[in-house]
Amino acid sequence: MKAGVITFHSAHNFGASLQTWALQKVLKNYKIDASVINYHPSIIDDLYDPLSGKSGLKKELARLNLKRTNPRSLIRFNNYTNFIKNSFNLLGDYSTYKELEAGNVDLDAYIVGSDQVWNSEHIGGFDPAYFLNFAKPGALKIAYAASLGKDYILPIYHDKIRESLETFTSISIREKSGKAAVKQLTSNSVSIVLDPTLLLPREDYEEIKTVPDIKEKYIFVYMMEHNPDVVTFANRVSKMTGLPIIQRRPNKLFKNEIGTCYTSAPGDFLGLIENAEYVITNSFHGTVFSIVYETPFVSMLHSNTGSRTIDLLNTLNLESHLLYNIEDFTDFEKFEIKNVEKLRSRVLELRRASLLFLEDALRLSDKYKQVDCPTNISRNECYGCFACKEICPTNAITMIKDAEGFYYPVVDEDRCTDCGACAKACIRRDNHIIDYQEEYPKVYSVMNKEEEVRMKSSSGAIFPELARYVIEEKKGYVVGVKFDENMKAVASIANNMEDVKAFYGSKYVKSEFDGIFPQIKQLLKDGHTVLYSGLPCECAGLRSYLRKDYDNLIICEIVCHAAPSPKILEQYMEYLKKKFGSKVKNITFRDKENGWLIHKATMVIEFENGKELRINARRNNYFRAFLNDFIARPSCNKCEYTFTNRVGDVTIGDLWGIRDIDPDMFDDKGVSLLTINNEKGSKVWNNVKDRFTYKTSDMTSAFTKNHIMASPFRLERLEIFDKLDETPIDDLLLGYNDLKQQETNES
Repeated sequence: MKAGVITFHSAHNFGASLQTWALQKVLKNYKIDASVINYHPSIIDDLYDPLSGKSGLKKELARLNLKRTNPRSLIRFNNYTNFIKNSFNLLGDYSTYKELEAGNVDLDAYIVGSDQVWNSEHIGGFDPAYFLNFAKPGALKIAYAASLGKDYILPIYHDKIRESLETFTSISIREKSGKAAVKQLTSNSVSIVLDPTLLLPREDYEEIKTVPDIKEKYIFVYMMEHNPDVVTFANRVSKMTGLPIIQRRPNKLFKNEIGTCYTSAPGDFLGLIENAEYVITNSFHGTVFSIVYETPFVSMLHSNTGSRTIDLLNTLNLESHLLYNIEDFTDFEKFEIKNVEKLRSRVLELRRASLLFLEDALRLSDKYKQVDCPTNISRNECYGCFACKEICPTNAITMIKDAEGFYYPVVDEDRCTDCGACAKACIRRDNHIIDYQEEYPKVYSVMNKEEEVRMKSSSGAIFPELARYVIEEKKGYVVGVKFDENMKAVASIANNMEDVKAFYGSKYVKSEFDGIFPQIKQLLKDGHTVLYSGLPCECAGLRSYLRKDYDNLIICEIVCHAAPSPKILEQYMEYLKKKFGSKVKNITFRDKENGWLIHKATMVIEFENGKELRINARRNNYFRAFLNDFIARPSCNKCEYTFTNRVGDVTIGDLWGIRDIDPDMFDDKGVSLLTINNEKGSKVWNNVKDRFTYKTSDMTSAFTKNHIMASPFRLERLEIFDKLDETPIDDLLLGYNDLKQQETNES
């Protein structure tokens, strides 16, 4: 893979150079052919080139004059220029966006970041280069740790930025404070990751670090923005300790100053930080490398970009190192990194999460590999619908669980005849989404007239009446999902209402339905009416397997939030068994005793010893992870079955927006969304509608608070599955329970 980074690599300051070097180094560690796109607009270059704007004889005369009057400016410029040429794998030479666009930079992945590449004040407004508008179509477009430098984006640039961000394949930024501003301009997920400089252990910097030629102990003052308070404080610390000062500016600023790093290269800066007794800085990267080298430090904020330092120190639990007012300084504990082991552990945790984002963004993770099956789709596209397995005429395909607990097809090459049946059945190739005829879909808000029945269902209790119609009036069969004796969610077939009761209520886990499609087909061929209830992808899988419509088949599609990992639920129930001394025999995820709305619903866990645990569902660690899309199948991020893309004859789900849409229908006991998608669905509805209170609605209203697009990618998902088999499950899920974390922070 070829990947190019575009950032402020030509800016002559240590942070800009080192974050560029670090990101290039990380990419190379992944065996990627990494380069730095050599885009250096004049708005950046002119800040650092002492001979800017001059050419020919005038430039040479100016150089000679500088050698006499300010030789250090030339030394500094040459040192930085040499570092850039020698340390970066530069690609091209572009000083204007027009040149960059005409350069046809051909890469597999384009990465913008880190540094303040989305700070309009730094780039003179909107520069399409830093929003990857020049990238070739179809390539990966990634923002890694892009920074706004503040918590807002000027409205004048919103439209252009919104248009650009919609073409990105992955977006991450560096500061939490900027997330809301970016998120309002894109439907893509926005993750928070570490600055590239924190992705590497200090050992990696040995490649470029130099040891300062200073024998005595010193204080290093790294002041990006001149601040009289920094000068006053540094002089005070110098006097208290008797230690001299080394600083970055060309002119002497401090009473006991012995040197400057004004002309130093980035490697010299690293050595100065590592060997300092104390660091005083108002620079983000001055703070970063104090942390990397575990050097005692104090951070004083830059007036324009201090929020990024605050975000970093809060994330690392080092906020005590912030000095807002020099009068607040009382003793040298302010400099001390008190718990180095805890800091190292936290950095490693955040580093791993950030690297997981990068691996995912670069399509290096396993989910982007092809499934081991002739369907020729990637793992993150595979719904696990079983259609390929069930349709194979030679039984060459087996569904195997992966490390996350999800099923994927694996082919036996010896049995495979390359007949192509599995590829034709793959619902990524033919999604079986209904092409609506005139008058459809018909949309209703629905409540079962029998309150007792409604209270036992997750929403408005449509499914029990559909099942009753099929079993009692059509003498047919109902297919749904139940918990078996081992508390696995499995598809099952019932021909009486007593058995159907096991299908009531949401299961909130990806079910197992191996072998169910052939059984359904046989029932249909024998002339029985079958009601099939399942997730949209499972309904599509059934349609694909059957290869034709059956008049005696009714498909009831359930609006899906996302399909959680069975492995996580298994581990969670094992945790409950150990904690409460008894095996779980049933879970009701949304009991309505205290109300139907999601913040009121009760999660009821029944144990074999007769005990019962009743807890607020939304605050439960497992349920919260499900709601936040942290534990879903990878294909849920690419789901095609959302909003108007329906596959069932009827579609049912919770009508979450009913309180606003039609307050008269809201009683906090459950209201269903029902869409009738075709004539068959209408016939079924006409046979049961008298059992309901219902009103006509429309798709836009009905989906106001339901998914209208696929579940978003969450960085937390990668982290949870990365730690799954190493961390006790409840501790793991608790760490990502944002409500519990909020309560802890507030207490």
